Parts: sequence; structure tokens; C-alpha cells
Amino acid sequence: MRPIFPYLRAPSRLLLYFRFLRYLLWEFRWPVLVFVGLVLGGGWALHRGYGSDPLSYARACHAVFLMIFLESALDFPDEWYLQPLFFLLPIVGLGAIADSLIRLAILMFNRKQNLPEWNRMLAALCRHHFVVIGVGKVGYQVILGLHEMRESIVAIEMSAGSPFLGELFDMGIPVIQGNARMLSVLEQAGVRRARAVIVSTSDDLTNLDAAITARELNPEARIVLRLFDETLATKVAGAFAMPTISTSQVAAPAFIAAATGRKVYQPLQLADQQVHLTDLVICPTGRLVGRNVGELQTDRRINVVMHQSRRTGIVNVNPDGEIVLAADDTLLVIAPMGPMLALVAMNQPSSEATIGR
Repeated sequence: MRPIFPYLRAPSRLLLYFRFLRYLLWEFRWPVLVFVGLVLGGGWALHRGYGSDPLSYARACHAVFLMIFLESALDFPDEWYLQPLFFLLPIVGLGAIADSLIRLAILMFNRKQNLPEWNRMLAALCRHHFVVIGVGKVGYQVILGLHEMRESIVAIEMSAGSPFLGELFDMGIPVIQGNARMLSVLEQAGVRRARAVIVSTSDDLTNLDAAITARELNPEARIVLRLFDETLATKVAGAFAMPTISTSQVAAPAFIAAATGRKVYQPLQLADQQVHLTDLVICPTGRLVGRNVGELQTDRRINVVMHQSRRTGIVNVNPDGEIVLAADDTLLVIAPMGPMLALVAMNQPSSEATIGR
């Protein structure tokens, strides 16, 4: 049988198994209570009233236990008030056992068929997890990234025909099917207990509605939402203190890079200033050859966060300013767009750099 949440570390998985056992005990509480009540109550009745051969309480409970399974170790009593007990105990006891077996069979069938009841049960076991709303192309990639980090994840998807649902089931990730704008759906996904909620559907109104409802359910959770409207994203981030990802803003650098033939400059926001992160391979005929790291950082508002020597293969994180750049070395740099473009121009072959100036 495939384990529950197979991607989690062993301690987390053991904790989930404990929660799963506790969930089963609560789900089967009435049949269990009926069975235990029959054994203890029936044992007390036999202990007090079985006259032909006085029984200890422990022996009387054991006799009732056997009686439920149609294996009575006692003779039929002469006392009229005990006679109905010998008929009722097997009927009620076997009824409670049959009810438990049917419930267990339904639970296993739900698991095998990946039915909503099984997914809701798995979501109920999660604590301090990530809720990802929308299992489209963006949401699926977010889930894969969290899965690689071995995080506990619950997904919400309204469409039962999403092509990614089967893969999520194979990974052991529960999916709550329903409209994320509904409070009940968010509660089924365990938003009240979640560490963060990532809203990534393709509809701005749905994303905003789900994000605000999630914030009301769990003020401590980190809410991140995807918005297509850049103006709306800026207003939401300021008014609700929620990180917002504008699809157009994220995609723009990739389109510019493809059109100009340059690398994608990943934008970052630091101290109210937008900076960009990119890697740079030192051109053998460019003007960066022979300069040191400290000179670049002092003169051009550029931060070199990593240097890899082509000759030795050694990688230096936060490299020393005295390191001299050589042909085919690799730099990872952070800088505003202006200094970044100036650095790229300096790294062009001599003829191209001259034209750029």
C-alpha cells in the first residue's frame, strides 16, 4: 500500500500517521464505544446476576467478548433477566463490527479511486502546510517546487478535468475540488492551520476574493496572490500587505531578453528600489578582463555575489575584492538596470563595446 504523504521526511510522516490514527478513532468512535460498552456493561450484568456459577468481572467481560463472536463459553442462564442479553449481545456487537468494516472498506475505496472524501481526510491531517489555489500551469509549477523542498501541500482546484490532478495524486498531494471563493472549501483545505496560501488561478477576481477570505480565516498565514492587472497588484500589495505577483511584470523581462538576444534579468525589490539579478560570462576580448571584483562594486553600484574561475573551477560566494577577472570566468551580479547594462556593454567584444558607446 502506498504510504500517506510519501515525499515527507520520516519524523513528519510518523506525526501524520499518528494524526491518521487519531482521525480513524474519531471517525469510528460510535461503533468502538458500542462494542466497548457491550463488553463492559454486559460483563457487569453477568458478574452481578449469573447465579449458576458466580463469575469474576474479568471472566464475565471475556465471556461477553466471546459471545459477541458467537463463541459463548457459558451455559444459557436460568435467570429470565439475563436470557435476552444472550440474544442481543451478538446482534448488536456484530452490527457494530459490520458498521466499522463497511466504513473502513469505503475509506479504502475512496483512497483507491482518489475520491473527494479521501482528499478531505488527508487535508485534515495537515498542519503548518502550504495551500495552493489553482492547479493550472503556474500552480502546478509552484506545487512541484514546494514538493522538491519536501513541504506539506494541499491544493484547491475547481475543474475536475485538470490534466495535473492525476500527477498530484501519484505524489500523494491532496486536492480539494471546489470554488476557492467559498469559505467551506478553504476550511476543507485547512487554511486555518496553514503556513502560507498561494493563489494562482487565471482569474483576478477569484484570486483577490480567495486571498481576502484566506486572510480572514488565518491572519497569521502568508498570503501570496497572482494578478494580471499590474495596477491592481500594486494597490492590493499596499492596502492588504499581501505579496502580489503581476504576470505581465514577471513576463516582460523574458520578452525583452528574447527580442534583444540578452539574458533574462530577474527583477528584485530591495529597499524600495528595483534591482536585477543575472549571470555574466567574462568575454575574452571585453574590457572586464584584468579588472578586479572590488573595482566593479565600487565604481558601478554593482554587487558581485558569486565568482567562478574558469581555470580552477573554484566558486567564491561574496568574492574578495582583490580577485582579478579572467576570460570565461562567471559572475552572478545584482544591480539596477542602468549599471547592469553598462556592465554588459563593457563585457562585449571590443568592436561591439565601441559601437555601444
